[in-house]
Amino acid sequence: MVSPDDSATTKLANGKLICLLSGLLLLVPTLTWAVNHSGHTSAAQSTGLPGDLLLFPDVTVIGRFDQGPQHRLAESQIIPAINVFYTADYGRFRFLGEWLVSTKTHNLERFQLGLHLEESSLWLGRFHNPIGYWNMQFHHGGFLQDTISRPGIMAFETAGGIIPNHLTGFLWEGIRQFDEAGLYYTVGVGAGPQYNRGLEAFNLVEPGGSHHPGVSFRLGYQPVSYGVDEFGISGAYNQIHSDAPAYEQVEQFVATAYANKQFNSLRLTSEVVYVNNQLDGRLGGKASGDFVNAYAQLEWAFHPDWTLIGRAEGTMGDHNDPYLALFPTYVQDRLLGGMRYNVTHNTAVKLELSQEHLRDDRFGQVMFQWSAVFP
Repeated sequence: MVSPDDSATTKLANGKLICLLSGLLLLVPTLTWAVNHSGHTSAAQSTGLPGDLLLFPDVTVIGRFDQGPQHRLAESQIIPAINVFYTADYGRFRFLGEWLVSTKTHNLERFQLGLHLEESSLWLGRFHNPIGYWNMQFHHGGFLQDTISRPGIMAFETAGGIIPNHLTGFLWEGIRQFDEAGLYYTVGVGAGPQYNRGLEAFNLVEPGGSHHPGVSFRLGYQPVSYGVDEFGISGAYNQIHSDAPAYEQVEQFVATAYANKQFNSLRLTSEVVYVNNQLDGRLGGKASGDFVNAYAQLEWAFHPDWTLIGRAEGTMGDHNDPYLALFPTYVQDRLLGGMRYNVTHNTAVKLELSQEHLRDDRFGQVMFQWSAVFP
């Protein structure tokens, strides 16, 4: 039970965090203007640091209506956030860091030390699990993706995700060239998440809990290396320690196939994800379940600054699934329509309208977001 003192402390901490975020959101444009008008080309150079430093602030406003009696989610939310991304190369050595702070969470999302190995790189640290297309293509900076929301199957752990998005250990990635084409490969091995009223990835800043091993891979083919078009597969195996009353461990297998294709001003991103879970009961029994999720997103850039977006998501075989029962806010099905407008080359506003289907609820949702990248 939370004491009144703990509650007051939590409210005070949240208030301080909101003030800090608001200050950062006001300060970033000013700093960027100063950097851009002083002859420097990047924020990292302005501080004397080698490499690239990027700041991704955003403010997201969410409204929900027609929720059922369960009322699992707030009717309205305002979520300011800032994501700090830094990368640098020192000869054969590499570094990548990403830190996210918002009124919902604060995490050192990625912290990677790497070594160049001819056509590949070997990393040590916390990294994005190379599962699927979306999870490797888009990080926590909202400006990078045209939509506000991620597909439900690819939601981050802190947003109620059901598959591990982060591992902490070793990551090996590289490319094999074939004329103009490229074959991209990624293998990750490390500590996965634990379950405690939701998945919790290994926290480098506050390590603790019981995190069992996981392994994953991704293989992608691009007809033109570093181009937009990509087709591939990925897979993962995770052992997830559980603090749920009924289960002590979950063995999870994930397999995906994806395609990202550009047709002039149209872009199609689609993926099929198969998930199989074996749950070990605390009293010796076992439970199991599997399901398939698929999503398809179509983007039409009908103007250099305007993009229309539509996405459909669906989950099949999820009825009475014991694993999904642990995630009451998982979006099983969604129909979404939206628009993005690039106000300037580094700021954008987005609008989304969607119909959401959770395990035992359906409701409408409206989302608005201002996002940017500096410098």
